[in-house]
Amino acid sequence: MEVLSVAAALCGPELERFGRCVAASAGSWARDCHQLSLSVTRCTSHHPLVRRIRRDCSDSFGAFERCLRDRPRDAAECGPHVQEFLSCAQNVTREHSRNSSRDSSPGENPWN
Repeated sequence: MEVLSVAAALCGPELERFGRCVAASAGSWARDCHQLSLSVTRCTSHHPLVRRIRRDCSDSFGAFERCLRDRPRDAAECGPHVQEFLSCAQNVTREHSRNSSRDSSPGENPWN
């Protein structure tokens, strides 16, 4: 998915630290990795595409966050919420790509 690659390109180190923390803190990652989660959010929030996804997909992302809070030891049960959010994000990304390709000059990077 394009948005995830954009986030990784913009905020790779932050995402990597957060991912390592989550993997190492199975039942307590929400508490133990909170500051790292905030650093990912700060980093990604500067990109227009990520801001749009946060705006347009806030309902599905909120449902996913609530699921994780309610089931900190069984995050696998939140799969349907993840899928709903990723589907929304993918739709926003496609629309952004279509609009960017119409609006940009040949050779211009639409992600900047």
